[in-house]
Amino acid sequence: MHILVGDLGGTHTRLALAELDTGRVGLARVARYINSEHADLNAILAHFLAAGGAAGELACCLAVAGPTDGLSVQFTNLDWRIETAALTTQFGFADCRLINDFAAIGWGLNTLAPDALATLQSGQALAGAAVALGAGTGLGVSLCVWRDDHYRPLPSEGGHVAFAPCNAEQDRLLAHLRPLYGRVSVERILSGPGLLDLFRFCLREAGRDNSPLLESPHPAAAISQAGLDRTDPAALHCLHLFAEIYGQTAGDWALATQARGGIFLAGGIAPKLLPVLQSSVFLDAFNRKGRYSAWMSSVPVSVILDPDIGLKGAAFAASNLGAHFR
Repeated sequence: MHILVGDLGGTHTRLALAELDTGRVGLARVARYINSEHADLNAILAHFLAAGGAAGELACCLAVAGPTDGLSVQFTNLDWRIETAALTTQFGFADCRLINDFAAIGWGLNTLAPDALATLQSGQALAGAAVALGAGTGLGVSLCVWRDDHYRPLPSEGGHVAFAPCNAEQDRLLAHLRPLYGRVSVERILSGPGLLDLFRFCLREAGRDNSPLLESPHPAAAISQAGLDRTDPAALHCLHLFAEIYGQTAGDWALATQARGGIFLAGGIAPKLLPVLQSSVFLDAFNRKGRYSAWMSSVPVSVILDPDIGLKGAAFAASNLGAHFR
């Protein structure tokens, strides 16, 4: 049986047809859609399925950017609500299931090839917990336990834990963000929208009122590129501060879960900022954990380079959930 798999974020939807063979995932017809250009998910699914390629019974497993009970979801950063019953009625799926998008990343850890990872810290990988976290439209966190020779993710909304400043500059950043949001979660910083707020803070720290980068059609991308190219001091400072907070947040999750299996950075931002994450800024912040600093250096840390990990994770999850998927 083919499985229609999807990775639905706040900005983009990716769909594919998946086949499972002894735990290995093959994908066909991978397609990417911009959510804002379509009325709803039903319109996107109708467009994808009209192109053909799926013969016989079709099951469906969708990774969605929000908490879900497997049957419905109200997206966190998108004005969409999805009900599996309605999708099954319209498209005739043999079975239809929703999983959290970062749970899909957790399942997807089981499908990663070595060349799909960029190593930041080799560490010493051991069987045990692992954590996938990633900045994109929001901040996703997947807490994974090792069971029956593969990783199984636990439900998590870890991106919404509170931001904890670690130095005087970050104290000022928290003071800058608190009037905007009241409670400041790490997602308010480690995300595409958070990058804009972080850049505005860096402008203020530099005594600047504004920047042409904020007038770009895609300001987060413009700021990132200016920082990578070192053409704007505030943009470079912004990326370094982003990497520092990313590192200390990932390190906190490594401590919270005793992540002997490793920390995996996913999402759309990490691969684009790989040169910054490979600098000392990220790892210094990751490992700076007081009495546990020596242990932190034993934790493997990698950036996931496979853009299809969410789709493969949805397929791998399907093989572990429900008779129709087997």
